[in-house]
Amino acid sequence: MRKIKIGIVGSGGMARHHLERFSPIETAEVVAIASRNEKTGNQLAAKWSATFISDWRHLVEREDIDGIVICTHNNSHGEIAIAALQADKHVFVEYPLANDVVEGETALHLAKAQHHMLRVSHPEVVSNTHAALKQKTTELGELLFSSFVRLTPGRGARPEILFNLPISGIPVHFFVYHIYPVVDLFGEAAWVEGAACYEGLTESGQYDRFVNSVTVAFKHGGIGQWSWAGGIAINTAEQHERYVLTEGTLSDDGKGWKCSTPTEVTDLEIPKTPKSTLQELWLSEIEESAEQELSYADAEVALSSIRISLAAEQSIRENRRVIL
Repeated sequence: MRKIKIGIVGSGGMARHHLERFSPIETAEVVAIASRNEKTGNQLAAKWSATFISDWRHLVEREDIDGIVICTHNNSHGEIAIAALQADKHVFVEYPLANDVVEGETALHLAKAQHHMLRVSHPEVVSNTHAALKQKTTELGELLFSSFVRLTPGRGARPEILFNLPISGIPVHFFVYHIYPVVDLFGEAAWVEGAACYEGLTESGQYDRFVNSVTVAFKHGGIGQWSWAGGIAINTAEQHERYVLTEGTLSDDGKGWKCSTPTEVTDLEIPKTPKSTLQELWLSEIEESAEQELSYADAEVALSSIRISLAAEQSIRENRRVIL
């Protein structure tokens, strides 16, 4: 049995997560890890019997690697994905796909042109809950309004990233994983408006608190809105989601999805179908790439999602609605 040889770029928490997921898979072998942080990179490579490489460019050039997993800060995702695809590698990249729309478009074009897999780490593709939502929304008519609200106390679990604009971008881009499922359900946006305010914002781009909101009109109809507030005075984190359609409403306040119609309120039925992990799915796609067409639906939605988040950044900067 031929193993698929993998190189990982990054040595932080997500790199460790991927290593733990790839480890039990018989068809996978992590052969090299690249990281700017030599201490954590060497430690991780030693633990998993891989070679440490200080420069990711040397890793993507290795001929003995089939696929690259990108676990770096947001601002380098696109550059590394493009370089890996140009070097004839399959790519698995943490969201967001890129910090620049052109980089995202280039990566997707290269993947299609070279018949290589480009997968972004959005988990909806292997989520039974998302599959149930997708089916239910087709039964409830046309979208009128979708809303998402997230409130986070204190400074959150990863303040060094989330509260640092040069690294993560505006919060809407950091939280692009909440945009992706809505785009997958209801399609691309026609226009975007964003707003943001920060407390304690310094010249270096760090801040103490934020409120960030985005409003879109979907091309197929309906309005979508996302709001995030972090570092605020609240005892516990809260998250609320609503999909309001012409024939019913799907909602989740953290206790599970409910479906409301004019006659009843019921729990959304979630199937118990066993699902692959994203890592297993990516490996299977690489194995099948020589014999069949690849699906880029995931990458297309990921690209549409960063179009929204990056257009929101432009809208905030220029104080205007951005037409897509």
